[in-house]
Amino acid sequence: MQDTPDNDMLPYGRQMVDEADVSTVAKAVRSPFLTTGPSVEAFERQLCRITGARYAVACANGTAALHLACMALGVGRGDLGVTSPISFLASANGLEYCGAQADFIDIDPGSLCLSVERLDAYCKKERVPDVVIPVDFAGAPADLPGIKKLSDRYGFRIIEDAAHALGSEYQDGDSTYACGSCAHTDLAIFSFHPVKTITTGEGGAVMTNDRHLADRLRRFRSHGMEKTSALSDREGEWYYEMAEPGYNYRITDLQCALGLTQLEKLPEFKARRQRIVTLYNEAFSGNEALILPPAALADQACSHLYPIRFKGGPEVRKRMYNRLKNDNIFCQVHYIPIYWQPYYAEKYGYERGRCPDAEVYYSQCLSLPLFPAMSDGDIQRVINRVAGAPIE
Repeated sequence: MQDTPDNDMLPYGRQMVDEADVSTVAKAVRSPFLTTGPSVEAFERQLCRITGARYAVACANGTAALHLACMALGVGRGDLGVTSPISFLASANGLEYCGAQADFIDIDPGSLCLSVERLDAYCKKERVPDVVIPVDFAGAPADLPGIKKLSDRYGFRIIEDAAHALGSEYQDGDSTYACGSCAHTDLAIFSFHPVKTITTGEGGAVMTNDRHLADRLRRFRSHGMEKTSALSDREGEWYYEMAEPGYNYRITDLQCALGLTQLEKLPEFKARRQRIVTLYNEAFSGNEALILPPAALADQACSHLYPIRFKGGPEVRKRMYNRLKNDNIFCQVHYIPIYWQPYYAEKYGYERGRCPDAEVYYSQCLSLPLFPAMSDGDIQRVINRVAGAPIE
């Protein structure tokens, strides 16, 4: 990889597309199928192979995947779902789309993922939610085995938001599981936006080991339509029925053709992401003004983000953000606590202070550039700007 010139823009994340990707998409453009076709099914099979899940249903984007997952579980009015406040809006909005209430469980300060202990306390003191959506933040897996134990006790369903975590793994005892395997969840979702670990341009998928849920996902993905051999034999091959409305959440063959070649490079992408995390950690580990990301990002994670923290708080973080921006290094903040958004604050009366650890994290965090196309020179450029600047 060539170094990015010092005055060139360096974003916090972007896709890595090569000539093999371009050639594959060009071939797909010339094929008889542009929308749903053989590449979609092949992409779904590869997702199952990589994760170990039995079923994959590819769809338009990660937000659609979350909505489909909630619909498949029958989430509706009067239901309650909880998720992490440190995530993108879609983690909660999928519940709201179905008419349910979204609430938030504070994070574990060490993992930056939803706290199992606080989830347990919520179930005991507030209400047992109908569904829990743990988020694999930055690519570091949530404590899915711990949440599964609470699910067995209380009876809620689990949707793993693995939008950041395709390629990440976690341990449970002596066994290793892939994020998205659904070994400890009912469903899991992925996103294939350009900044994620692989891309289809836009795109998402829902994983499950439950055939009934997979069938519901496929119906809801395409308007709620169902075609069966019994209906075809009775009425004709053209015949379909809609028992309940769905959405046009399909993904195209063009996107999945790109996704297939991207999946082939996932081990390479993961290795490069882990290498960048290691280099950042080595450079920043002795800096008393900084808090490094969770250790899991340097272990079995296919790291999506590198969220470093500034002990000096929001003013120091803002100065560093602006300083890097002036050098054409564009960082990002992941994330503003979701319940701070006017929609949630006004509808449910959620106030600041609801999740203290999430708010402390937000006040300090800044995601540094992290993507496989970064050269060693790019990495050193970021390190020099951060480590070489006074942090007070």
